[in-house]
Amino acid sequence: MPPSYPRQALSVITKSAIEPGMKRLIARIEPQTRAAFAALFALSWPVIASRVGVMLMALMDTIVVGQHSSAELGYLTLSQSLYWVPALTSMGLLMGVQVKTSHFLGSGDLHRIGAVFQRGMGYALTLGIGFMLVLLVGGAPFLGLIVKPDMVEGARVPLIIFACSMPLFLPGAVGTQFLEALGRTRDTLIATLIANALNVVLLLLLVPGRVTIFGIHFEGAIGAATATLTARALQSIGLLIHILRLKETRPFDLMGRQAPDHHGAVEQRHVGYATGAAYFIEVAAFAGMTMFAGHIGEIEVASWTVVLNYASVVFMVPMGLSAGCSVLVGRAFGAGDLDALARTGRVSFISAALFMAAVVVFTALLSGVIARFYSHDEALLPTIQAGLLLSCLFFIPDGLQVVAAQALRARKDVLAPTIIHYVSYGAIMLPLGFVFCLALGWGVAGLIWAVVVASLISGTFQTARFLWLDRRAVVNSTTA
Repeated sequence: MPPSYPRQALSVITKSAIEPGMKRLIARIEPQTRAAFAALFALSWPVIASRVGVMLMALMDTIVVGQHSSAELGYLTLSQSLYWVPALTSMGLLMGVQVKTSHFLGSGDLHRIGAVFQRGMGYALTLGIGFMLVLLVGGAPFLGLIVKPDMVEGARVPLIIFACSMPLFLPGAVGTQFLEALGRTRDTLIATLIANALNVVLLLLLVPGRVTIFGIHFEGAIGAATATLTARALQSIGLLIHILRLKETRPFDLMGRQAPDHHGAVEQRHVGYATGAAYFIEVAAFAGMTMFAGHIGEIEVASWTVVLNYASVVFMVPMGLSAGCSVLVGRAFGAGDLDALARTGRVSFISAALFMAAVVVFTALLSGVIARFYSHDEALLPTIQAGLLLSCLFFIPDGLQVVAAQALRARKDVLAPTIIHYVSYGAIMLPLGFVFCLALGWGVAGLIWAVVVASLISGTFQTARFLWLDRRAVVNSTTA
């Protein structure tokens, strides 16, 4: 065996070499920048954990169903891909709750916050019921236009269950955004952890096919969809009860009659329209990519699902950073503090890029282990591992683009990130995915190459836009 250092020697090396270097590095950072990092992480880490928890619910669905049956995993993926188009679009449409609450907190207009919350709940119920009906009526027929008939039949019942969860899920999304804007991010984390624990228990009970209720046999994708519906519904109910019981929210009179606020309502909707449009084109484009994989076969759908699921899980960290960035940028914008606004943006970009760089190294070194974590199917493993390695090319720009886009919206620049999303993911990624995957026959690798191109374009332009607005704001303030 090779010689090993005693613990005392390692301790000496650490204290004499590493710790002083870290202290010198931290000391070189300006106090205000260090404070910005601290504020960002204090707000973001519970959001990150909560967002990761949301994706862990989908991850556990994928893992448990994937270990049960590759075919059932394909059915689950198709139903989820169609469900998440209106679900994530609605979450974007509701983003005005977080942004306007942050603005009013920063400007001291606390009397306007209750109306923001009430409008958000009204929008959530309207969108939830409306999209539920759309999926119930048109979901399965739409799938039938693109994928094989046997896969449509397998995805039909899970899609119905996911559709019925929409009016239960969206009010909880409003509650989450509201709490995050108030800085109570740990509350949403606790709710997410409880929901995930319940989801895992239900998955292990329902997916193997041990339960039949009222003649309905719960197994595979149907069992996973039922588990997710139950967990999300209880999470939403718990969050709303918690918000109404908080002493911090009593001055807002959330259940009382609010004064008319036409200007605030218009701004809230405008933020939602822009964010919802951006979310729609991105998630719809990825759903279209899943349909391309479904046009080839079950193996391709399952492989693409694993790659996309893994990317989505690690993506939740920059997504969480974007929420913290949005709150801090929104408060700085509301208070008119240009220095804090610019500093928060740069700190957020650096944090997202560093984390995603670490993900690239981790994925490159352990792609085989990660692939086997998802599936032991020998037909799937080579495609999954190759896809994971290739996906390393889009991790960093993808992390940057979500943080930059949210920072832009928080400073009321809502149109530019929407246009960039439409061009990157709608006009470029989706057609490239079709050409690379089907026309050129590259399969799953072609889909990933299309994501790489779109992420590079979006990440570059979103970040550049924020930095350009900073420079313009400085020039305007000096000439005023």
